[in-house]
Amino acid sequence: MGFQLGLDTGGTYTDAVLVNDEQQVLASAKSLTTHANLIDGLRSVVDSIVSTDMAANIDLVSLSTTLATNALVEGRGRPVALVLIGFTPSQLQRANLKQALGGDPLVFLQGGHDATGQAVAEFDTAGLREFVEQVDERVEAYAISSMFAVRNPAHENEARALLSSLTGRPISCGHHLSSGLDAPRRALTALLNARLIPMTDELLKAAAALLQQRGIKAPLMVVKGDGSLIRDEVALSRPVETILSGPAASVVGARFLCQEEQLLVADMGGTTTDVALIRDGLPRLNADGAVVGGWRTMVEAIDVRTQGLGGDSRVQFDRGQRQFVLRPQRILPLSLLIHRHPELLSVLESQLDLPYSTSHGAQFVLIHGPAGNPASLSAQQRELYERIGEKPIALQSLFSDQTLERALTRLEQRGLVLRAGFTPTDAAHVLAQQTDWDSRAAILGARLLMRYAKDNLGPVYPDETAFCKALSHTVSSDTALLLLDAAASGIAGGRALSDSQKRLIRAGFDSNDESLLRVRASLQLPVIALGAPARSYYPATADMLDTRLVLCEHAQVANALGAVVGSVRQQQHIVITPAGGESVNVHLPAGPVIHPTLEEGVAAATTVCRQLAHEKVQRAGGFEITMSVERHDKVVTRDGKTTFLESRISAMAIGRPSGWHER
Repeated sequence: MGFQLGLDTGGTYTDAVLVNDEQQVLASAKSLTTHANLIDGLRSVVDSIVSTDMAANIDLVSLSTTLATNALVEGRGRPVALVLIGFTPSQLQRANLKQALGGDPLVFLQGGHDATGQAVAEFDTAGLREFVEQVDERVEAYAISSMFAVRNPAHENEARALLSSLTGRPISCGHHLSSGLDAPRRALTALLNARLIPMTDELLKAAAALLQQRGIKAPLMVVKGDGSLIRDEVALSRPVETILSGPAASVVGARFLCQEEQLLVADMGGTTTDVALIRDGLPRLNADGAVVGGWRTMVEAIDVRTQGLGGDSRVQFDRGQRQFVLRPQRILPLSLLIHRHPELLSVLESQLDLPYSTSHGAQFVLIHGPAGNPASLSAQQRELYERIGEKPIALQSLFSDQTLERALTRLEQRGLVLRAGFTPTDAAHVLAQQTDWDSRAAILGARLLMRYAKDNLGPVYPDETAFCKALSHTVSSDTALLLLDAAASGIAGGRALSDSQKRLIRAGFDSNDESLLRVRASLQLPVIALGAPARSYYPATADMLDTRLVLCEHAQVANALGAVVGSVRQQQHIVITPAGGESVNVHLPAGPVIHPTLEEGVAAATTVCRQLAHEKVQRAGGFEITMSVERHDKVVTRDGKTTFLESRISAMAIGRPSGWHER
């Protein structure tokens, strides 16, 4: 009998599940994700469920991950350069492209094409060479987007070839990632893809090295954001397609675990909560492009609402609101930090001995990754990085100059350092809902936060237990609002809740029998709760929403399970546009080709489309391939006359993941 091994590397935990050919779960395991060296976390879970004798019989390894999703939600990523061909500066304001670029270098070059695929100007190769000389030492990858490259990719291909010869760095082209129009969004997608390549490379190298060490010769597959699978080398070239990989795998896993036809899937991890809808047994896809961390990409994915809300979310006292709030930033829980470094408990005790608390109380910072290229950091950032050193250091003793907070934030965004502080996970330790790590640290952290709030006219709690119960209620109510908003907006095709509606509903969560007004909102679908923290918060969330909660065996490793029960799926699109008279332009990946009639163009496009989709599935690691082709014509009829605008040929190829047939 063969086995399939599913893995999931999340922001907090790495999961593994072992399944047999009948898709029965034989074993599962969880371990902390080791960000500094990802192979350690993977090794821990694999070794706990895979014996030496089993290794030779594993015919498929599939990996899902939330690392790409988390990076976008938290605003992290590697430094890249963006090359825009044929763009105008005003287009930088669209699709939040300027905001996404941040301080990374950008160049506008002459070139690009029009809607028919004809060049509007000669490509400026000299300008690209000059740009590379100026920025190459400061970046790790390049992103290229050219106007109407989906109608003619010649200038993107030319820029890619030149950059490859000059730099040797990873390069992302917009037309490789989407066939849809909307140049700024395509540029955004290419930019995010370039940012994610280095961290995806680290994960896939770690997984491949572990499989080699353990004698597992099965192919390594990766879950895409639409829940389908691709080979590891394909994922490395297109890592943006793995955003929402973890959430997509959890939806597939939830459907496998629970046979309900209609439900909301809610997956709470350490960093994010992901919500998706299953209707008639199928997950809903978002054809408009995945939205993660506020960025609307052009990546087709499962329709998931992702928010920075998890067991490791940062708990912070907001002096303006005079209350505690949960920030989307993932930090290391105090209880885990002190578990690893028990000598730091005395630092918390000494902070509590002071007659006052500061905004940096109960917070530490530690190195999270190598600094890499020195040119990518400012002098202030590098000085701060070096001061942090090899061991965690209390922020309160690291600096008192608030101007350094910005440098610290930048180091966090680059993934070079990690902040530690009080989180919902620590509250769970105080309440004895979780006992994995050091509860003493959680108690001291709670007391420091309580004192800071009291000193700044915030709420006063009788003890740390009351404080943590209030915080747990905040997590549950924030989760309830996320579920309601997801049900009311994109997932159900309606409108998002307004801020005033959210405040009114939240007031209903907090009201009691003596309140004059109580607003109740309920969900008409059951909720399946996934993820390690879910059992701590979702019973209260379900009560707030007057809905049924579904808790399943293996729900804590649903992502890893979803990774091994998926299929390989690839699409190819070819657009046909008028070329004058009855002739048409068939916009092939190599450039437009004119055919004398629409039907001849459709026939040619269909043949190429089927061939390319079949080749894509094979490259992605699929076999036993089935194919379907659709044609969608856009025409306008006026005064009895029909005018052809566009035809879109779409081929869908679906296969089983390779490896099963190779035993």
